[in-house]
Amino acid sequence: MTEKTENLTIRLRLKGGSGPNSNWLWELVDAQGSVVKSGTISGPEHKAFATATQAKAKLVKAEAKPR
Repeated sequence: MTEKTENLTIRLRLKGGSGPNSNWLWELVDAQGSVVKSGTISGPEHKAFATATQAKAKLVKAEAKPR
């Protein structure tokens, strides 16, 4: 993991709804506070967190690939 991706944090925000109909905005934020990647998902909070975690893993994997 490089310095660029090791400092990414996950930020979740509830945009509306409740329970299984919740709408979440997830963001991957770097150390300077700028959004690297974001998305939305419907469902419980743990589903939104898992989706953001998968997106972070994909960024790390893509950055680690030799060019």
